[in-house]
Amino acid sequence: MGLGFRDTARPEQVAPESPYVGATPDEQVSSAGGGRSGHGWRRRVLWLGTLGLLVAGGIAILLVLEWPRIALKAGGPELASLSERGGVRVTSIQATDGGRAVALLQRGSSLDPASPVLPGGTVVVNVVARTPGWISWLTGNEVRTTLSVPVPVSPALASPIATASPGSPLVVRFVRAVRLVDWSGGGSTHLIHLAAPSRVVQLPIILSTNSTGITDIGASPYTWEAPGPPVPLPYFASRGFMAVITPTPGTEVLSPQAPLRISFSRPVAAVFGQRLPSLEVAKLHAGPSGHWTRPNPYTLEFEPAAGSLWPGQQLQITLPGPVAFASGGKLIQTATITYAMPQGSQTRLQQLLAVLGYLPLDWTPSSAAQGTVVPIGDQVAMAYSPPIGSFSWRWTPPARLAGLWSPGVDSVMTKGAVRAFENVEGLDPIGQANPLLWPYLAAAANAGKTNPYGYSWADVSKALPEHMVLWHNGTVVLRALVNTGIPLDPTVDGTYPVYLRYRSQTMRGTNPNGTPYADFVRWVSYFNGGNAVHGFVRSSYGFPQSLGCVELPFATAQVAWPYMHIGTLVTVHS
Repeated sequence: MGLGFRDTARPEQVAPESPYVGATPDEQVSSAGGGRSGHGWRRRVLWLGTLGLLVAGGIAILLVLEWPRIALKAGGPELASLSERGGVRVTSIQATDGGRAVALLQRGSSLDPASPVLPGGTVVVNVVARTPGWISWLTGNEVRTTLSVPVPVSPALASPIATASPGSPLVVRFVRAVRLVDWSGGGSTHLIHLAAPSRVVQLPIILSTNSTGITDIGASPYTWEAPGPPVPLPYFASRGFMAVITPTPGTEVLSPQAPLRISFSRPVAAVFGQRLPSLEVAKLHAGPSGHWTRPNPYTLEFEPAAGSLWPGQQLQITLPGPVAFASGGKLIQTATITYAMPQGSQTRLQQLLAVLGYLPLDWTPSSAAQGTVVPIGDQVAMAYSPPIGSFSWRWTPPARLAGLWSPGVDSVMTKGAVRAFENVEGLDPIGQANPLLWPYLAAAANAGKTNPYGYSWADVSKALPEHMVLWHNGTVVLRALVNTGIPLDPTVDGTYPVYLRYRSQTMRGTNPNGTPYADFVRWVSYFNGGNAVHGFVRSSYGFPQSLGCVELPFATAQVAWPYMHIGTLVTVHS
């Protein structure tokens, strides 16, 4: 090698070391091929993963779309609509309204009540469905849903009155659209089904000139809802100032339970200003008779104060100016309206008289109210609608007295009891129910002011020997011979209440032969016209001798007189 020169010959080229050194050729080829398929394997894994995601997503979407489910939706035209998914099968549909069952009809997807429901409540619908078997292991065997549907209140009238031109039908307007209208006319009720919702409804009432009236209107916005409680709608067919008065003067009576209502064809303020009608009524007690209100610009209402209007009472109303109103088919122009309160119940009258001891019977109410103070307003209401209860005899009565009792009838026994009460209270003992009687009865009942004299009954027999038996509180207190009228002037058979009493007097009259008489008598109790039970001196007793009276010896009459108060019944029989 000399002199340090490098060997410039090219070195031998050696192949890079292969990672597959030591492998056979076949193995090398195979391994080389394996390196290329490794990239394909990753692609296949990615493709399979994507496919799996797509399948899972599809299944998820399918499950969402076909998941077993039922749904309810408030309908409007129908009560509710029902939709179903996932092959469910409806097994039960139930509805309630305030706890009451509501039968439903299903037409396709629509659910409607079998009969209209009342407005103002809430219908609760419950639906149960069975799920298909392929997924019931996951969802359960049943699915349920509930929907509460408020039932709207009846639409209000757009105006409290209605006017129309003569010869035209009456048009009613509501504040919102309705589908059903219930109205009264001609003594019957009518129902109108509208093809489409409307705020304006035409009634088949053709008005003539100057005609007025009232129709009761109820409406509902849906066909599945019953019309609400009807409200009175006064109507007029006139350009003049007219009124509709309820109750109608001259044909109806005013009730203390219901207010007097006057509806005008023009606003009240435009005609009367702030002036209100005056009211005149016989004052039966201290306090106001009632007050006027204006429920709307066209209407005045009088609300009686509790205990101000009693059965049989007269009432006169004077308007600030004249007005035309219909009564009995006539149009009347006046400023004065007169009412007579209806008569009270005979049953209630007898109940009070029994409680106060003016009848030989007790009365027991079905409720536990006996012995309590009844508010005066309730007393008035009971005068027309008596409470339920039962009468019972306070002692075993003689058959003839028992025959005088007639519950609920204005009998002679009731008249006698009324007369006795009036006498005790210092009233004129006329023996008839009257406006003054009722408040006194109510006050006595509330105060527990019972009959201070007890109950007496005189039984006079004209069978010879003539005699009288006097009963008091179920016990005989007197048996005595008496003289009754001669055949020319007999003592008339019947039962009569005592209406007048004297300790003594001189009776004057004319004998059957025309001669006058003036007889001194004592312990006198008049019961039938000029006939009285009294003491009169005779040589004997027990047969007809008088001119119609029932005569007793003075001493015997003195014993009888304290028991024979005003109202005591005297029965005369042969």
